[in-house]
Amino acid sequence: MKKILLYVIAIPVGLIASMLLPAFISKIFDWFIPFDGINMFLDNYFLKFIGGWIVVGFTAMIVPKYKLIFGTVMLMLNFVASYYIYSQGDDFNYLFVLGGIIALILVGTQFSKMTQEE
Repeated sequence: MKKILLYVIAIPVGLIASMLLPAFISKIFDWFIPFDGINMFLDNYFLKFIGGWIVVGFTAMIVPKYKLIFGTVMLMLNFVASYYIYSQGDDFNYLFVLGGIIALILVGTQFSKMTQEE
């Protein structure tokens, strides 16, 4: 029962964490960094990258098995969300997708190391 619950909550937790954690980190940056230029850079580039990484990384960390499958599903959701935002007239959020790709690569390498040790 516990493993089924982890599979059920993995994707929603990854999505919610990708929205809340970058917003929380942005407020911390606004509070502690007094320069607007640095804050804008961190918001526009760093937090978008971290948001994509969080979506894939948190989902893969929660799931006990099939980490690569769930990570790939979340990466596809990253791409769909970025394309939707682009179709609405905004820029394509390539950093969000790139953060997801890098997280999936890291999950894949860690997962392959874990399976080799068993």
